[in-house]
Amino acid sequence: MTWIFALTGVAVAGLAVLAWPAARVLAAARELRAEIDRAEGRLGLSK
Repeated sequence: MTWIFALTGVAVAGLAVLAWPAARVLAAARELRAEIDRAEGRLGLSK
């Protein structure tokens, strides 16, 4: 029974480790989309 708790703890820790980079990637993608929108506006391009 103890090993089930240990493995669950390791799995949760692994997901937490992956959640931080995923959040950073999503934030960077959002910033990139905003920058592309600004550049399109400056160039006079329409979507």
